[in-house]
Amino acid sequence: MRTTHGVYSLLAALLPAFGISVSDAESAQGIRPTGFTQQQLDRSLVDFYEKWRSVYLIQGCGSDRYYVGVTADGKAVGGGTAKSTITVSEAHGYGMLISVLMADFDPSARAVFDGMVRYFHDHPAKSNPGLMAWNQVKGCSNARDVAGDTSATDGDLDIAYALLLADRKWGSDGSVNYRKEALKVIAAIGQHDIDADSRFVRIGDWVNDVDDGRYAPVTRSSDFMVSHFKAFADATGDGTWYAVRDETYSIIDRVRGKYSSQTGLMPDFIVDLPSKAHPAAANFLEGPNDGAYSWNASRYPWRIALDYLLNGDQRALAALIPLNSWIKSATDGDPTNIADTYKLNGKPAAGSGRDAVAFVSMFAVSASIQAANQSWLDALWADMTARKVENEDYYGNTLKLLAMITISGHWTQP
Repeated sequence: MRTTHGVYSLLAALLPAFGISVSDAESAQGIRPTGFTQQQLDRSLVDFYEKWRSVYLIQGCGSDRYYVGVTADGKAVGGGTAKSTITVSEAHGYGMLISVLMADFDPSARAVFDGMVRYFHDHPAKSNPGLMAWNQVKGCSNARDVAGDTSATDGDLDIAYALLLADRKWGSDGSVNYRKEALKVIAAIGQHDIDADSRFVRIGDWVNDVDDGRYAPVTRSSDFMVSHFKAFADATGDGTWYAVRDETYSIIDRVRGKYSSQTGLMPDFIVDLPSKAHPAAANFLEGPNDGAYSWNASRYPWRIALDYLLNGDQRALAALIPLNSWIKSATDGDPTNIADTYKLNGKPAAGSGRDAVAFVSMFAVSASIQAANQSWLDALWADMTARKVENEDYYGNTLKLLAMITISGHWTQP
């Protein structure tokens, strides 16, 4: 069944009482949209969170279990998922992040988060119980026809980071030992989702077992969660995670230098790692745009921007300055001109749509890193916040919410 929403009537009343500022939450630094007080930004965030939660947060698949219903809005979800999909580990990671990051505004957040941990425990990947099976279907089982009991790296990474945030927010003395859970997930990721020799991020725990390892020397730019890797290193004391972070930036530099020096764009998939990194060919794994900046790579600006906003890493700044400059120029400063797929040279792909909120919101996060982008950020914020939940799908609505959390200053580090 869906969640009850009695908490929502409390949110508006609670918001002014918190008086939360960026410094109070030790949140991400960066510019904010102009013309708004912090309280106004927070109200906008909470209002959209209420709407998102009312559609996508589902209580079900067992007592006190919660998950993000990717088809709860009645719209299809792609990515090679099974026809009767109810959720995927990517969405579960997003949901756990959202729950803990919105805890200052939602008194039920911890109960929801713990319910999401229980759901995660119910659906371990076959390789290791520290990883999550990536695709569940109606009836709450793992999908069989698409190897739904394997893991997808992005979901695993976000789940681990969310658990570290929960340990910082609530401590680990309650019914769930968040820190212990986080360390278990981080260890499993290191064993199954990271290349043991070159320390690049692989796309899942299954890559050695399909097509003679064709997908083993492959990474996905949406998995470049460089701020996560620093948090994992700090939490575990394992310097290997700094090596993963360094290798990720090295891959970015190699791809930019050879394939996107004028745009800063990253492709969805990068192949032939570690020594010959290049964009994937068309239809390598998911479709004709596997080597382009498309629906996977749309998350790249957000993932990289977080490492600058949280940690001040200059490599993140160097990667995003040319990207921000190019997209502003390519669109004439108008977010409605943003294409939903670009070749790495900056040309929109044939048949590409325009003004998809997933792309708009992620570019908004990267815009927030520098004051030089103020008018661009203002335009992006106005465009994305004008969208109604019912007019978008799970992916667009969820990335929009994650972007709003970041831009309004409420994304934190463990």
